[in-house]
Amino acid sequence: MRSVTRAASAALVSLLLAAGGLSAANAAPADEVPEVSAEELSDSSSLLALINPSIKLPEEDYHPKGLRNVAGSGDQLRDEAADAVEDLVADARKAGHPLKVISAFRSYERQQVLFNQYQAKFGTDYAERISARPGTSEHQLGLAADVGYSGSKCELHACFGQTPAGKWIAEHAVDYGLIVRYPEGQEKTTGYRYEPWHLRYIGTEHAQAMKKLDMGTFEEYFQLLMENTEQGDQAAQESAPSSPVPSDKEDDAASQEASDPSPTPTSLREPEDLMVLRFLPPFRDWAFGLGQ
Repeated sequence: MRSVTRAASAALVSLLLAAGGLSAANAAPADEVPEVSAEELSDSSSLLALINPSIKLPEEDYHPKGLRNVAGSGDQLRDEAADAVEDLVADARKAGHPLKVISAFRSYERQQVLFNQYQAKFGTDYAERISARPGTSEHQLGLAADVGYSGSKCELHACFGQTPAGKWIAEHAVDYGLIVRYPEGQEKTTGYRYEPWHLRYIGTEHAQAMKKLDMGTFEEYFQLLMENTEQGDQAAQESAPSSPVPSDKEDDAASQEASDPSPTPTSLREPEDLMVLRFLPPFRDWAFGLGQ
């Protein structure tokens, strides 16, 4: 696996959106897009980490911190995601939908076993549509959970989206910071067929922003965040004061001052004699890699 720059990753997501016939930015007003740092878009432990069949985790052995059991199940999620899923399941049950958590965190090794089983049973092409290759599964992030009815014939099937519980989730998931990660009709962009049972935690602010901006996929929303971040970086650079270039006279004065045993107090120096130092946040290389 090779790492790619932030610009190259932006191009990759743009290609994924183009393949799905989507626009990257949709001309969304800047004040409607939450501000994020470059690190939030490049860190495996970020709530906004993007992985899909084309973008892998950089570390095969990545293991999220803060995992705990989701109440009422033996499955684990990161603490904030577990809280969200627990609240969603509890409220769904109050509304008459007896949901349960079917699956949550999976290690790289566990995902390898599952993918191999699907591959042996259905062949590689179909296995890649219904199961993630190890290193590209959101379940390894500890932020994704599969939910469904107990013993339902629609468990882990597209028909779950047409059940009362599936419709309730589609409407209310964002209230808990969760999104239906693989929406219907978006396979060209997400890389996976429709999965109304697969929920991904990105935080309430971002989940509600996605809904408000009518972003159909996380890829589309992620690209918008990236473009907004890059525009902010550029604006910061353009507005920052530039360092003055000393003239010949200033060079002579500086040389004379260096030889003068009695230094001039800083408070008495002219502003143009002071060097303006500007520290900008370093641009990090993109942390995710392209799938081989």
